[in-house]
Amino acid sequence: MINADISFSYRDDSPLFSHLCFSISEGKKLKIIAPPGSGKTTLAKILTGVVPAYSGGVLDSSIDIDGKQISVMSASERMPFIGRVSQNTDEMLLFSSAEEEIAFPLSNLGIPEAEISGRMNHSLMLFGLEALRRVPSSELSGGEKRRLMLAVLFAVDPEVYILDESFDELSPGWRSQLVSLINSSKRTFIILGSHNLKEYDDIDGDTVTIENGALSAYEKENPPRLSYIPNTGKDILSCEDLCIIRSHRSLSEKESFSLTVPAFSLKKGECVVITGENGTGKSSFSRSLCGLLAEKSGSVELNGRKLPLRERKKSVAFLMQNPYEELFLPTVLEEMRSTGASDEEITRTAELFHVSLDWYISEISYGKAKLVQAMLFFLLKRPFAVFDEFDSSLPYAESMNVLSAFLSQGTGIIVITHDEAFSEAMTCPHMRVEDGLLK
Repeated sequence: MINADISFSYRDDSPLFSHLCFSISEGKKLKIIAPPGSGKTTLAKILTGVVPAYSGGVLDSSIDIDGKQISVMSASERMPFIGRVSQNTDEMLLFSSAEEEIAFPLSNLGIPEAEISGRMNHSLMLFGLEALRRVPSSELSGGEKRRLMLAVLFAVDPEVYILDESFDELSPGWRSQLVSLINSSKRTFIILGSHNLKEYDDIDGDTVTIENGALSAYEKENPPRLSYIPNTGKDILSCEDLCIIRSHRSLSEKESFSLTVPAFSLKKGECVVITGENGTGKSSFSRSLCGLLAEKSGSVELNGRKLPLRERKKSVAFLMQNPYEELFLPTVLEEMRSTGASDEEITRTAELFHVSLDWYISEISYGKAKLVQAMLFFLLKRPFAVFDEFDSSLPYAESMNVLSAFLSQGTGIIVITHDEAFSEAMTCPHMRVEDGLLK
C-alpha cells in the first residue's frame, strides 16, 4: 500500500500542491487524468525523489510504501519501491544500447549477473525489442523508445509503477499489450495522462483529476470532431515512387527496413491522417518531406517541381514528437521573436494557442512545450506541416484547436497519431503504413 500527503511549491511561488493526499492498496491502479501544467509530472518526480533534489522547491511530504517512509530516502534508495517512465523518454535514455539501459539500474540494485540476464531477456520479449537489444536509443523511433523505457521499469519491477503518458506514441497493439500487463500485475500502478485514452477504460481502478492542487472527481473528455472546409491553395506537395531506407548502424542490412510511397499528394489547406505500427517509417517519411532524411529513390515535389533537401525545410514544417528538440531560447517571447513576426501577431497567436509569452522553456510541462512548438511553426507560416504524435500529452480540445488554427491559415497538414479515438474524430482522408507501404 502507498499513502501520500504532499505539499510542494517551486521557489516562492504559490503552492502547486497543498496536502495532496491519496492512498492506494497493494495491487490497485489509480489513473490521474489532468491537463498540462496541473502537476502530474512534478508529482511523479516527487514520489521518485527527483524533485526537489534536482530542481529546487519547498517540499513537505509523507510518502509511505508498505510501512517504509520513503520520503527520507534518496532517489536511488527508492528504486526498489517506486519507479517511473517519463513522458519525455529522451531525458532518461543514456546508454549506447537497449541492453545497457536495462542492465544499468539492475546492476545498481546489486542483482546478480545471471538474474540480470534473465530479467533483461524477459522484459525485451514483453515489449518486442529482442531484435533491437544492441541498438542505441538515438536510432529508435518514438514508440520504440517508449517500449524500451517500459522494458526498463518492468525489469526493475518496483512495488509501485508510475506511468507518465506512457501509452502515448504506442501503436494500438502495444497499448493493448500494456493494458494486459497492468491488469495482470500484482504491483500498484499510478497512471498519468492528459486525456482519457479509450485503453484506460480497460484498466481496473479509479480515475481522478488534479484540480487546485488536490485530487478530485474526473469527468471524461471525448475528442471534439475536426470538421472543416478545406481552405485550399494552389500549392501541391506530392511524392512519387518514394523509397526510404531506415537502417540501424549497429545491425546488419537484413534487419533494416524500407518504406515505399507509390503516390501521395496534399494541397494547401487540406488534412490527411497517417497511422501505423511503431517503427514502420511514419516519422522517416516525415523527415524526408521536410529535408532531414534523403530518400533512396523517387522524388518529393512542390507543384510538379522536384524539391531539393535544403528547400524542403522552407516548405514543410516538422513538429517532432519531442518538442524540446525544436525549442532553443530561454523564453517563449524570445522563441517567437526569432520567427520575425511582429509583437502584435505574436500576442494574438499566444492567445489563440493558450500560451504565455513569459514562460521559461525549461520550466514548462511537456504538453505546454508542444503548444509553444506549434505556435513557433504557426508564425513561420510554412505552406505544409507534419504533426508527429502532436496529440500526446495534450487534452483533445487543445490538439484540435491547434490543428484548426493551422487549417484556417491555409496550411496543408499531415497528422501522425496512434490514438484511434483522436483519429476517428478527424473527418479527413486517412492513410496507413502497412507491409512497408504507405497506402
